[in-house]
Amino acid sequence: MNNQLFIIIFWILAFSCKAPVSSLYQDRVILVSAEKKDWFGGRPGVRGTVYTVILKSKNNKDNIRVKSLKAEGNTINFTQTNSGNLITIKGNLQSTDQADNFENKPSGTPVESPKKSLIPDSKDNWIEYTANNSKKIHRIYISGFVSAEPEGELIPQRQ
Repeated sequence: MNNQLFIIIFWILAFSCKAPVSSLYQDRVILVSAEKKDWFGGRPGVRGTVYTVILKSKNNKDNIRVKSLKAEGNTINFTQTNSGNLITIKGNLQSTDQADNFENKPSGTPVESPKKSLIPDSKDNWIEYTANNSKKIHRIYISGFVSAEPEGELIPQRQ
């Protein structure tokens, strides 16, 4: 009688617990790094930011296709490069600073800089992707981009 009671209690507890999540429904991609590099051109007002995001696929057989990249509230055009299980996404956002471009304004217009939020919202940074040609879109939120210094010399030096 005592053994039967333990068996019944065991099965009640076993069926009342939530089943483990199948690996099919877990995220297939892990965020490795998110960087941004500010750049400027040779003319006043020509500047922008290059965003680089590196993702790692949990399975090499998964065909991960990034659909969209949103960084700091802006939708970014990007390129995707796959190398093994690493996925590199690079996007460029060219911005025009109105204070630097004041010579093209009509006379008498005030020079004002746009007000930016001091604390960026992490919900404004994300990547949407699909796996294995599925129509279901997955989203990864990025908490923030780390500022990185440009590599190498920006302007070649004369010898």
